[in-house]
Amino acid sequence: MAVTPIDSTASTPASAEAKFNSAVDKSKEQITDEELTTALIDNAVMVGGQFIIMPKVQEILNEAMSSEDDEE
Repeated sequence: MAVTPIDSTASTPASAEAKFNSAVDKSKEQITDEELTTALIDNAVMVGGQFIIMPKVQEILNEAMSSEDDEE
């Protein structure tokens, strides 16, 4: 099914480029480099805690629980 454009003078690549540039400009207004760096560090600490520290804590807890069972 063919669809006729409303404005035949507008080309799609220029329109797509304009939308992209608009999105880039809008994103620059919303967050600064310092805010982005802070957010990245905060999230890295959280992920590090979940994937590095928590498994080690679980291992230590399991060892402590098993040593209590051995003492009985």
